[in-house]
Amino acid sequence: MIYTEDKFQLVDKKRHNRYKYRGQTTAYLMLLPAFVLLSIFVILPLILAIIRSFQDYNTKAFVGFSNYVYLFEMDTLFYKSFLTALLMTTIISVILLVISFGFALVLKAMDNKFGKLVKVLIYVPFFISGIIASVIFNLIFNYGGGLISSICVLLDKDPISFTNDTTLAYISIIVPTIWLGFGYNTLVMYAGLINIPEDYYQAANVDGANWFQKLWFITIPNMRNYIVLLVINMVTGYMQMMEIPMMMTGGGPLNTTLTPVLYLFNSFRDPSRPDNVTIAGAILIMIFIMAVNIFVFKTIKTRRSEDV
Repeated sequence: MIYTEDKFQLVDKKRHNRYKYRGQTTAYLMLLPAFVLLSIFVILPLILAIIRSFQDYNTKAFVGFSNYVYLFEMDTLFYKSFLTALLMTTIISVILLVISFGFALVLKAMDNKFGKLVKVLIYVPFFISGIIASVIFNLIFNYGGGLISSICVLLDKDPISFTNDTTLAYISIIVPTIWLGFGYNTLVMYAGLINIPEDYYQAANVDGANWFQKLWFITIPNMRNYIVLLVINMVTGYMQMMEIPMMMTGGGPLNTTLTPVLYLFNSFRDPSRPDNVTIAGAILIMIFIMAVNIFVFKTIKTRRSEDV
């Protein structure tokens, strides 16, 4: 048989496709259990929740956007809770990014046994739940016998009521939240720093770049992917914060520290409110978090280190 060039190309193409798709069936079979579990416990409940958000809880009659309208017109607390959570998320995220990045730079310079011990110690709070952290910081911020108030009394000063002041109440939530997330964020930043090729810094040294120039033109651009990861994690987590606000302030004073999830928790326990309003509120929180994450992805585009 005589093979022409076209026949050789056809044979090569068939051989390429055979090798390209030879593991496809195995891959799908391995993904099938995860897809089934995801469908049962995530996708199907989400679809049912979306449907129920447009229904009356008791009769299951279609009521359109009534449940959503109730959240913004009949009860303005939900709208205000969104703004509160967005404000605290912004403050916490900015502070955590700055101090975590700064401390990660310090950890990178501490290449010794003490540095390893510090990495372990700062990560310990990450294993503590929000409830336990609230109990710990209540001993610090409590008006009656907290550490700060006790120090003020010893100094003949008036005790400071953090949880009853509309401004200081934010501090009683922001500080423990930062304490819990500091170790994790620092170690993620540290992992990003040690993965930046040293060749970049050596080339910068040859060009006579100073410390700030290397930080601005090499370190920060190469940390882009890690910053995106942390921002998404923080937005997703802190927009849904509940334990610390509930334990520290209960959403007060005057609902100034009420978060959306805490609002939904209180709403679900209130028999005077439609139950499907809680579902509608949860859907709105999910949509908002998705929108913020999409905005972050569009604004801070991820790149490989070689492309920076």
